[in-house]
Amino acid sequence: MSEASMGKRIMPGKPPDRGSFPLDHFNECTKLKEEYVRCLKENNHDNMSCRYLSKQYMACRMDHNLMTREPFERLGFTENDDEPKQARKKGKKKIKEDDGWVVGIDGIKPERSNEWRRPTLINLRAFLGEKKPD
Repeated sequence: MSEASMGKRIMPGKPPDRGSFPLDHFNECTKLKEEYVRCLKENNHDNMSCRYLSKQYMACRMDHNLMTREPFERLGFTENDDEPKQARKKGKKKIKEDDGWVVGIDGIKPERSNEWRRPTLINLRAFLGEKKPD
């Protein structure tokens, strides 16, 4: 007996999601892909300096029918993404520890230590009739 007659449903196939495309089995665009990865490594993974290679890679895939032909504007590219750009400088955010701040020591500093009291359940001074020292 077949699965259809056993009460199981067979799911109909659906086309791939937009943006997913066939693998490059004949290595037609592998050279551009390797060049893009090398560019990323050289520029500390800053994709803005390697966008021109990404655009060339997408054009190669469209030329070899590995993906549907789309305008580059719909893929997120601009007209001036045709030449390499300088990598962006990632400035490290300054933190308190760079200035010498130490956890636990520099946190809360009361003005006078005698203003700090240990909490108690019973106020013994009121019970004994003592006055607060000034």
